[in-house]
Amino acid sequence: MAVNAASQFNSCVGHAFPLPTSPNSAKNYFWPTSTNFSSTDQLTLYAACDGTTGQNSSDTNDPSNRGATMHLWCDSSSTGLRYFHINVAAGVLGKHVRAGEAVGFAMMLGTGEAPSSAWQYSSNFDIAVFDKDDSVTANYFASLSASAFGAWASRGLTSVAQTNFSGPATCAAFNSNVGETGILTFTPIR
Repeated sequence: MAVNAASQFNSCVGHAFPLPTSPNSAKNYFWPTSTNFSSTDQLTLYAACDGTTGQNSSDTNDPSNRGATMHLWCDSSSTGLRYFHINVAAGVLGKHVRAGEAVGFAMMLGTGEAPSSAWQYSSNFDIAVFDKDDSVTANYFASLSASAFGAWASRGLTSVAQTNFSGPATCAAFNSNVGETGILTFTPIR
């Protein structure tokens, strides 16, 4: 696992999602390790399912905003994923990909941004799992197969319940700082 931390689903991390008026953030954010923070071509992102990649009208390609957003619509399913802050691999958009195939890199440094001093202060990337459309989201970790979720056990994540936020359902404010409520730090730190 090339990340050191992740946000809990429905937490007060990041911003309101899936709508600007949502009461919390219904997606998962991920923070890099000490060897790949503030990078744009080091942390590989992979297809989570067999499916077709693409962009819809709400997706962007703005390098000053740390890269593109991209959808992956899973085959024979209403489930899909939306990757945020991705440096999309050449030729991937509009292509059918297989689960585990590289689709790009986490874009954790925007145009003109200074690199952070440590992984904890690096920009992050985020993934939203959706059902049918972007307005109905699900916890990334709850969407993993048992074997895929089991791979997280070596980092201290042993139950999906750990990845669901148990705080207030409506956020008064949002944060993005490792160490604050709603962010799980994995062990060992890498």
